[in-house]
Amino acid sequence: MTLYGNNPFGAHKDVLDAPIPTEEAAKLRLLEELKNRGRSAVQAGHWPDAHVLYEKALQVAGGSNDKAILNSNDALVLGKMNKWSESKQAAERAVELDSSYTKGFWRLGQAAGALGEFEKAVKALKQATKLEPNNKALQKELKNMEIKAKQAAEQKVRDEEEAEKKKTNDAENQSPITSTTTKTTTTTVQEKKATTTSETSSSEPMEVDNVDGTTFSKSEHVKGYKIVNGKKTSYFHNELSEEAKQLIGDIAPKKLDPTTTANNEQATQQSSAAGGGTAVEKSAWNKAGTWEERDITPWACDSLKSQLEKVRYTFPNSSPAPGAVVATKKATITGHASVATVRGKKRYFYELICKLEWSFDHEDVDANGILNFPDVDGTCPVGEGYDAMNFEVSHATNDSMRPMLEQFVHRQGWRNAIHDSIDDWVRLFKETY
Repeated sequence: MTLYGNNPFGAHKDVLDAPIPTEEAAKLRLLEELKNRGRSAVQAGHWPDAHVLYEKALQVAGGSNDKAILNSNDALVLGKMNKWSESKQAAERAVELDSSYTKGFWRLGQAAGALGEFEKAVKALKQATKLEPNNKALQKELKNMEIKAKQAAEQKVRDEEEAEKKKTNDAENQSPITSTTTKTTTTTVQEKKATTTSETSSSEPMEVDNVDGTTFSKSEHVKGYKIVNGKKTSYFHNELSEEAKQLIGDIAPKKLDPTTTANNEQATQQSSAAGGGTAVEKSAWNKAGTWEERDITPWACDSLKSQLEKVRYTFPNSSPAPGAVVATKKATITGHASVATVRGKKRYFYELICKLEWSFDHEDVDANGILNFPDVDGTCPVGEGYDAMNFEVSHATNDSMRPMLEQFVHRQGWRNAIHDSIDDWVRLFKETY
Protein backbone atom coordinates (compact mmCIF):
# COMPACT_ATOMS: atom_id res chain seq x y z
CA MET A 1 0.00 0.00 0.00
CA THR A 2 1.30 3.48 -0.83
CA LEU A 3 1.77 6.13 1.82
CA TYR A 4 -1.35 8.07 0.81
CA GLY A 5 -3.19 5.18 -0.86
CA ASN A 6 -6.15 4.81 1.52
CA ASN A 7 -6.93 8.32 2.73
CA PRO A 8 -9.55 11.08 2.39
CA PHE A 9 -7.38 13.10 -0.03
CA GLY A 10 -8.34 11.13 -3.15
CA ALA A 11 -8.45 14.23 -5.33
CA HIS A 12 -4.69 14.63 -4.86
CA LYS A 13 -3.80 10.94 -4.85
CA ASP A 14 -1.82 11.26 -8.09
CA VAL A 15 0.71 13.73 -6.66
CA LEU A 16 0.67 12.49 -3.06
CA ASP A 17 1.50 8.93 -4.14
CA ALA A 18 3.94 9.99 -6.84
CA PRO A 19 7.55 8.87 -6.21
CA ILE A 20 10.07 11.69 -5.82
CA PRO A 21 11.82 12.00 -9.22
CA THR A 22 15.59 11.81 -9.49
CA GLU A 23 15.79 14.22 -12.41
CA GLU A 24 15.88 17.86 -11.34
CA ALA A 25 13.44 19.08 -14.03
CA ALA A 26 10.84 16.43 -13.10
CA LYS A 27 11.30 17.21 -9.42
CA LEU A 28 10.64 20.93 -10.04
CA ARG A 29 7.49 20.13 -12.02
CA LEU A 30 6.14 17.98 -9.18
CA LEU A 31 7.06 20.65 -6.63
CA GLU A 32 5.25 23.38 -8.58
CA GLU A 33 2.18 21.15 -8.91
CA LEU A 34 2.14 20.48 -5.16
CA LYS A 35 2.57 24.19 -4.36
CA ASN A 36 -0.20 25.21 -6.77
CA ARG A 37 -2.61 22.65 -5.34
CA GLY A 38 -1.66 23.63 -1.80
CA ARG A 39 -2.37 27.28 -2.59
CA SER A 40 -5.74 26.40 -4.14
CA ALA A 41 -6.65 24.32 -1.08
CA VAL A 42 -5.81 27.29 1.18
CA GLN A 43 -7.94 29.65 -0.89
CA ALA A 44 -10.83 27.17 -0.71
CA GLY A 45 -10.36 26.67 3.05
CA HIS A 46 -9.57 22.96 2.66
CA TRP A 47 -6.96 22.94 5.42
CA PRO A 48 -6.30 19.16 5.76
CA ASP A 49 -5.72 18.91 2.00
CA ALA A 50 -3.36 21.89 2.09
CA HIS A 51 -1.44 20.37 5.02
CA VAL A 52 -0.70 17.03 3.33
CA LEU A 53 0.19 18.79 0.07
CA TYR A 54 2.71 21.04 1.83
CA GLU A 55 4.12 18.05 3.72
CA LYS A 56 4.70 16.24 0.42
CA ALA A 57 6.17 19.40 -1.12
CA LEU A 58 8.66 19.62 1.77
CA GLN A 59 9.83 16.10 0.92
CA VAL A 60 10.39 17.13 -2.70
CA ALA A 61 11.89 20.62 -2.16
CA GLY A 62 15.63 20.95 -2.13
CA GLY A 63 16.45 24.63 -1.58
CA SER A 64 16.28 26.26 1.85
CA ASN A 65 14.26 29.17 0.42
CA ASP A 66 11.52 26.85 -0.86
CA LYS A 67 11.49 24.93 2.40
CA ALA A 68 11.21 28.14 4.45
CA ILE A 69 8.19 29.27 2.43
CA LEU A 70 6.56 25.84 2.57
CA ASN A 71 7.04 25.60 6.34
CA SER A 72 5.56 29.08 6.76
CA ASN A 73 2.55 28.12 4.61
CA ASP A 74 2.13 24.93 6.61
CA ALA A 75 2.26 26.98 9.83
CA LEU A 76 -0.65 29.05 8.50
CA VAL A 77 -2.65 25.91 7.65
CA LEU A 78 -1.98 24.24 11.02
CA GLY A 79 -3.06 27.41 12.78
CA LYS A 80 -6.34 27.37 10.84
CA MET A 81 -6.78 23.80 12.10
CA ASN A 82 -6.16 25.03 15.69
CA LYS A 83 -2.99 22.93 15.89
CA TRP A 84 -1.01 25.85 17.28
CA SER A 85 1.80 23.80 18.80
CA GLU A 86 2.55 22.19 15.42
CA SER A 87 2.08 25.56 13.73
CA LYS A 88 4.71 27.07 16.01
CA GLN A 89 7.14 24.25 15.20
CA ALA A 90 6.65 24.75 11.46
CA ALA A 91 7.22 28.51 11.81
CA GLU A 92 10.38 27.88 13.83
CA ARG A 93 11.69 25.65 11.04
CA ALA A 94 10.92 28.42 8.53
CA VAL A 95 12.97 31.07 10.34
CA GLU A 96 15.80 28.62 10.97
CA LEU A 97 16.01 27.99 7.22
CA ASP A 98 15.77 31.69 6.31
CA SER A 99 16.46 34.26 9.04
CA SER A 100 15.44 37.09 6.70
CA TYR A 101 11.97 35.67 5.98
CA THR A 102 9.49 38.18 7.42
CA LYS A 103 6.43 36.00 7.09
CA GLY A 104 8.12 33.16 8.97
CA PHE A 105 8.58 35.40 12.03
CA TRP A 106 5.03 36.69 11.58
CA ARG A 107 3.62 33.15 11.65
CA LEU A 108 5.81 32.33 14.66
CA GLY A 109 4.46 35.35 16.52
CA GLN A 110 0.87 34.39 15.75
CA ALA A 111 1.35 30.78 16.87
CA ALA A 112 3.20 31.72 20.07
CA GLY A 113 0.50 34.28 20.90
CA ALA A 114 -2.25 31.69 20.39
CA LEU A 115 -0.41 29.40 22.84
CA GLY A 116 -0.19 32.21 25.41
CA GLU A 117 3.57 32.58 24.99
CA PHE A 118 3.31 36.34 24.63
CA GLU A 119 6.94 37.22 25.32
CA LYS A 120 8.09 34.89 22.56
CA ALA A 121 5.37 36.24 20.27
CA VAL A 122 6.50 39.83 20.84
CA LYS A 123 10.12 38.88 20.18
CA ALA A 124 9.22 37.20 16.87
CA LEU A 125 7.02 40.08 15.71
CA LYS A 126 9.71 42.62 16.61
CA GLN A 127 12.12 40.72 14.39
CA ALA A 128 9.54 40.78 11.60
CA THR A 129 9.14 44.56 11.91
CA LYS A 130 12.91 44.98 11.72
CA LEU A 131 12.82 43.19 8.39
CA GLU A 132 9.82 45.20 7.15
CA PRO A 133 9.72 48.46 9.13
CA ASN A 134 7.08 50.03 6.85
CA ASN A 135 4.57 47.20 7.14
CA LYS A 136 1.64 48.82 8.97
CA ALA A 137 -0.32 45.58 9.36
CA LEU A 138 2.68 43.99 11.06
CA GLN A 139 3.16 47.01 13.33
CA LYS A 140 -0.50 46.80 14.33
CA GLU A 141 -0.18 43.10 15.20
CA LEU A 142 2.97 43.79 17.25
CA LYS A 143 1.20 46.54 19.19
CA ASN A 144 -1.76 44.25 19.96
CA MET A 145 0.59 41.46 21.07
CA GLU A 146 2.51 43.84 23.35
CA ILE A 147 -0.78 44.80 25.00
CA LYS A 148 -1.64 41.13 25.52
CA ALA A 149 1.83 40.47 26.95
CA LYS A 150 1.43 43.36 29.39
CA GLN A 151 -2.03 42.20 30.45
CA ALA A 152 -0.75 38.64 30.96
CA ALA A 153 2.14 39.90 33.11
CA GLU A 154 -0.21 42.02 35.22
CA GLN A 155 -2.62 39.09 35.62
CA LYS A 156 0.27 36.89 36.74
CA VAL A 157 1.18 39.40 39.46
CA ARG A 158 -2.46 39.58 40.60
CA ASP A 159 -2.71 35.79 40.70
CA GLU A 160 0.46 35.55 42.78
CA GLU A 161 -0.81 38.20 45.20
CA GLU A 162 -4.17 36.42 45.46
CA ALA A 163 -2.45 33.08 46.10
CA GLU A 164 -0.30 34.66 48.83
CA LYS A 165 -3.35 36.30 50.39
CA LYS A 166 -5.27 33.02 50.36
CA LYS A 167 -2.30 31.26 51.93
CA THR A 168 -2.21 33.84 54.75
CA ASN A 169 -5.98 33.60 55.35
CA ASP A 170 -5.83 29.81 55.48
CA ALA A 171 -3.06 30.01 58.08
CA GLU A 172 -5.11 32.43 60.22
CA ASN A 173 -8.25 30.28 59.99
CA GLN A 174 -6.34 27.27 61.27
CA SER A 175 -5.49 29.04 64.62
CA PRO A 176 -7.54 27.75 67.68
CA ILE A 177 -10.70 29.69 68.70
CA THR A 178 -12.26 29.13 72.18
CA SER A 179 -15.96 28.40 72.56
CA THR A 180 -16.33 31.18 75.16
CA THR A 181 -15.24 33.84 72.71
CA THR A 182 -17.61 32.55 70.07
CA LYS A 183 -20.55 32.55 72.46
CA THR A 184 -19.85 36.08 73.66
CA THR A 185 -19.59 37.39 70.12
CA THR A 186 -22.86 35.72 69.12
CA THR A 187 -24.69 37.17 72.10
CA THR A 188 -23.43 40.66 71.31
CA VAL A 189 -24.58 40.43 67.69
CA GLN A 190 -28.00 39.12 68.69
CA GLU A 191 -28.42 41.87 71.27
CA LYS A 192 -27.44 44.51 68.73
CA LYS A 193 -29.87 43.06 66.18
CA ALA A 194 -32.69 43.04 68.72
CA THR A 195 -31.99 46.66 69.67
CA THR A 196 -32.06 47.75 66.02
CA THR A 197 -35.34 45.93 65.39
CA SER A 198 -36.92 47.48 68.47
CA GLU A 199 -35.88 50.99 67.49
CA THR A 200 -37.23 50.60 63.98
CA SER A 201 -40.57 49.18 65.01
CA SER A 202 -41.15 51.78 67.71
CA SER A 203 -40.59 54.74 65.38
CA GLU A 204 -43.33 56.10 63.08
CA PRO A 205 -43.35 55.23 59.30
CA MET A 206 -40.89 57.28 57.23
CA GLU A 207 -43.51 58.77 54.94
CA VAL A 208 -46.33 61.28 55.14
CA ASP A 209 -49.46 61.75 53.03
CA ASN A 210 -49.91 64.86 50.92
CA VAL A 211 -53.20 66.73 50.77
CA ASP A 212 -53.94 65.37 47.26
CA GLY A 213 -53.11 61.83 48.26
CA THR A 214 -49.64 61.76 46.66
CA THR A 215 -47.20 60.06 48.99
CA PHE A 216 -43.85 61.69 49.78
CA SER A 217 -41.14 60.51 52.11
CA LYS A 218 -39.79 63.03 54.62
CA SER A 219 -36.66 63.59 52.56
CA GLU A 220 -38.12 63.73 49.03
CA HIS A 221 -38.80 67.49 49.10
CA VAL A 222 -35.10 67.91 49.78
CA LYS A 223 -34.19 65.65 46.85
CA GLY A 224 -36.14 67.89 44.47
CA TYR A 225 -39.53 66.30 43.80
CA LYS A 226 -42.66 68.31 43.05
CA ILE A 227 -46.26 67.87 41.88
CA VAL A 228 -47.18 68.73 38.26
CA ASN A 229 -50.76 68.11 37.03
CA GLY A 230 -51.40 65.84 40.00
CA LYS A 231 -48.32 63.71 39.40
CA LYS A 232 -45.09 63.49 41.38
CA THR A 233 -42.15 64.42 39.15
CA SER A 234 -38.64 65.83 39.23
CA TYR A 235 -38.08 69.40 40.36
CA PHE A 236 -36.39 70.03 36.99
CA HIS A 237 -39.44 68.95 34.98
CA ASN A 238 -40.35 71.71 32.50
CA GLU A 239 -43.98 71.94 31.47
CA LEU A 240 -44.28 73.58 28.01
CA SER A 241 -46.67 76.46 27.51
CA GLU A 242 -49.27 76.31 24.73
CA GLU A 243 -47.29 78.89 22.73
CA ALA A 244 -44.10 76.79 22.97
CA LYS A 245 -46.00 73.67 21.86
CA GLN A 246 -47.30 75.50 18.76
CA LEU A 247 -43.78 76.67 17.87
CA ILE A 248 -42.28 73.19 18.20
CA GLY A 249 -45.11 71.38 16.47
CA ASP A 250 -45.88 67.67 16.58
CA ILE A 251 -42.62 65.87 17.34
CA ALA A 252 -44.04 62.47 18.23
CA PRO A 253 -42.50 59.60 16.19
CA LYS A 254 -44.71 58.35 13.37
CA LYS A 255 -44.66 55.10 11.43
CA LEU A 256 -43.69 55.65 7.77
CA ASP A 257 -45.59 54.12 4.89
CA PRO A 258 -43.00 53.18 2.20
CA THR A 259 -45.63 53.37 -0.57
CA THR A 260 -46.75 56.86 0.42
CA THR A 261 -43.15 57.99 0.80
CA ALA A 262 -42.22 56.67 -2.65
CA ASN A 263 -45.24 58.42 -4.22
CA ASN A 264 -44.32 61.69 -2.48
CA GLU A 265 -40.71 61.43 -3.70
CA GLN A 266 -41.88 60.74 -7.26
CA ALA A 267 -44.20 63.72 -7.14
CA THR A 268 -41.40 65.90 -5.81
CA GLN A 269 -39.02 64.78 -8.58
CA GLN A 270 -41.66 65.40 -11.27
CA SER A 271 -42.37 68.82 -9.83
CA SER A 272 -38.67 69.68 -9.78
CA ALA A 273 -38.22 68.49 -13.34
CA ALA A 274 -41.20 70.54 -14.52
CA GLY A 275 -39.80 73.64 -12.83
CA GLY A 276 -36.35 73.18 -14.34
CA GLY A 277 -34.82 72.19 -11.00
CA THR A 278 -32.93 69.04 -10.06
CA ALA A 279 -34.72 66.27 -8.23
CA VAL A 280 -33.18 65.52 -4.82
CA GLU A 281 -32.85 61.89 -3.76
CA LYS A 282 -34.03 61.27 -0.18
CA SER A 283 -34.28 58.18 1.94
CA ALA A 284 -37.65 56.92 3.16
CA TRP A 285 -37.06 57.96 6.76
CA ASN A 286 -35.33 61.30 6.33
CA LYS A 287 -37.39 64.41 5.57
CA ALA A 288 -35.21 66.82 7.52
CA GLY A 289 -32.24 66.48 5.18
CA THR A 290 -29.89 65.58 8.04
CA TRP A 291 -28.56 62.30 6.57
CA GLU A 292 -28.67 60.84 3.07
CA GLU A 293 -26.57 57.82 2.10
CA ARG A 294 -26.19 56.28 -1.33
CA ASP A 295 -24.64 52.86 -1.95
CA ILE A 296 -22.15 52.99 -4.85
CA THR A 297 -20.37 49.67 -4.24
CA PRO A 298 -20.78 48.36 -7.84
CA TRP A 299 -19.27 51.54 -9.30
CA ALA A 300 -16.43 51.52 -6.76
CA CYS A 301 -15.46 47.89 -7.39
CA ASP A 302 -15.67 48.19 -11.18
CA SER A 303 -13.80 51.51 -11.42
CA LEU A 304 -11.01 50.47 -9.01
CA LYS A 305 -10.62 47.14 -10.82
CA SER A 306 -10.27 48.96 -14.15
CA GLN A 307 -7.78 51.40 -12.63
CA LEU A 308 -5.55 48.72 -11.09
CA GLU A 309 -5.53 46.47 -14.16
CA LYS A 310 -3.88 49.30 -16.13
CA VAL A 311 -0.87 49.47 -13.80
CA ARG A 312 2.50 48.64 -15.42
CA TYR A 313 5.95 49.20 -13.94
CA THR A 314 9.18 49.18 -15.95
CA PHE A 315 12.40 48.24 -14.16
CA PRO A 316 14.99 51.07 -14.17
CA ASN A 317 18.37 50.77 -15.87
CA SER A 318 20.06 50.46 -12.48
CA SER A 319 18.08 47.29 -11.66
CA PRO A 320 19.23 43.69 -12.30
CA ALA A 321 16.72 43.48 -15.18
CA PRO A 322 16.58 46.88 -16.94
CA GLY A 323 13.50 47.24 -19.11
CA ALA A 324 11.64 44.34 -17.49
CA VAL A 325 7.90 44.93 -17.03
CA VAL A 326 5.62 44.02 -14.13
CA ALA A 327 1.90 44.38 -14.87
CA THR A 328 -1.35 43.72 -13.06
CA LYS A 329 -2.73 40.56 -14.58
CA LYS A 330 -6.05 40.52 -12.71
CA ALA A 331 -7.67 42.56 -9.94
CA THR A 332 -10.47 41.25 -7.71
CA ILE A 333 -12.19 43.92 -5.61
CA THR A 334 -14.66 43.27 -2.78
CA GLY A 335 -16.11 45.42 -0.02
CA HIS A 336 -18.43 48.41 0.36
CA ALA A 337 -18.52 52.05 -0.72
CA SER A 338 -21.09 54.79 -0.21
CA VAL A 339 -21.56 58.56 -0.22
CA ALA A 340 -23.45 60.31 2.57
CA THR A 341 -24.71 63.86 2.82
CA VAL A 342 -24.66 64.99 6.43
CA ARG A 343 -26.32 68.37 6.99
CA GLY A 344 -25.30 69.52 3.54
CA LYS A 345 -21.75 68.17 3.69
CA LYS A 346 -20.59 65.08 1.79
CA ARG A 347 -18.87 62.17 3.48
CA TYR A 348 -17.13 59.37 1.54
CA PHE A 349 -17.05 55.85 2.97
CA TYR A 350 -15.20 52.90 1.48
CA GLU A 351 -13.76 49.65 2.85
CA LEU A 352 -12.31 47.58 0.02
CA ILE A 353 -10.10 44.52 -0.31
CA CYS A 354 -7.90 44.27 -3.40
CA LYS A 355 -6.54 40.88 -4.46
CA LEU A 356 -4.06 41.35 -7.28
CA GLU A 357 -2.37 38.91 -9.63
CA TRP A 358 0.85 40.19 -11.24
CA SER A 359 3.11 39.03 -14.05
CA PHE A 360 6.77 39.69 -14.79
CA ASP A 361 8.31 39.48 -18.25
CA HIS A 362 11.89 40.06 -19.40
CA GLU A 363 13.58 38.51 -22.43
CA ASP A 364 13.45 34.73 -21.95
CA VAL A 365 12.37 34.68 -18.29
CA ASP A 366 8.98 35.24 -16.68
CA ALA A 367 7.23 35.02 -13.33
CA ASN A 368 3.84 35.59 -11.77
CA GLY A 369 2.24 35.70 -8.35
CA ILE A 370 -0.16 37.51 -6.05
CA LEU A 371 -0.20 40.46 -3.65
CA ASN A 372 -3.19 41.52 -1.55
CA PHE A 373 -4.17 44.91 -0.15
CA PRO A 374 -6.65 44.09 2.64
CA ASP A 375 -7.32 47.59 4.02
CA VAL A 376 -8.12 50.14 1.33
CA ASP A 377 -10.36 52.48 3.30
CA GLY A 378 -10.91 56.06 4.38
CA THR A 379 -8.50 55.74 7.32
CA CYS A 380 -5.55 55.64 4.89
CA PRO A 381 -4.45 59.19 3.99
CA VAL A 382 -3.72 59.77 0.31
CA GLY A 383 0.01 59.60 -0.35
CA GLU A 384 0.94 57.43 2.65
CA GLY A 385 0.56 54.03 0.99
CA TYR A 386 -1.50 50.96 1.86
CA ASP A 387 -0.80 47.76 3.80
CA ALA A 388 0.07 44.77 1.62
CA MET A 389 0.26 41.12 2.59
CA ASN A 390 0.28 37.56 1.24
CA PHE A 391 2.95 38.28 -1.36
CA GLU A 392 3.72 35.10 -3.27
CA VAL A 393 5.74 34.14 -6.30
CA SER A 394 3.61 31.43 -7.86
CA HIS A 395 6.00 30.77 -10.73
CA ALA A 396 9.49 31.91 -11.65
CA THR A 397 11.69 30.65 -14.47
CA ASN A 398 14.65 30.76 -12.13
CA ASP A 399 14.71 30.75 -8.33
CA SER A 400 17.49 33.32 -8.37
CA MET A 401 14.87 35.86 -9.53
CA ARG A 402 13.00 35.78 -6.20
CA PRO A 403 15.08 38.39 -4.29
CA MET A 404 14.72 40.79 -7.23
CA LEU A 405 10.95 40.20 -7.37
CA GLU A 406 10.73 40.72 -3.62
CA GLN A 407 12.39 44.11 -3.98
CA PHE A 408 10.79 45.48 -7.14
CA VAL A 409 7.32 43.91 -6.88
CA HIS A 410 6.62 43.53 -3.17
CA ARG A 411 8.59 46.30 -1.45
CA GLN A 412 8.72 49.08 -4.06
CA GLY A 413 8.45 49.56 -7.83
CA TRP A 414 5.18 47.95 -8.89
CA ARG A 415 3.76 48.17 -5.35
CA ASN A 416 4.37 51.94 -5.28
CA ALA A 417 2.65 52.21 -8.67
CA ILE A 418 -0.34 50.40 -7.15
CA HIS A 419 -0.37 52.90 -4.26
CA ASP A 420 -0.46 55.79 -6.74
CA SER A 421 -3.25 54.13 -8.71
CA ILE A 422 -5.40 53.68 -5.58
CA ASP A 423 -4.78 57.33 -4.66
CA ASP A 424 -5.92 58.35 -8.14
CA TRP A 425 -9.08 56.29 -7.67
CA VAL A 426 -9.82 58.01 -4.33
CA ARG A 427 -9.58 61.39 -6.08
CA LEU A 428 -11.83 60.10 -8.89
CA PHE A 429 -14.35 58.89 -6.32
CA LYS A 430 -14.61 62.34 -4.74
CA GLU A 431 -14.73 64.13 -8.11
CA THR A 432 -17.46 61.83 -9.45
CA TYR A 433 -19.69 62.07 -6.38
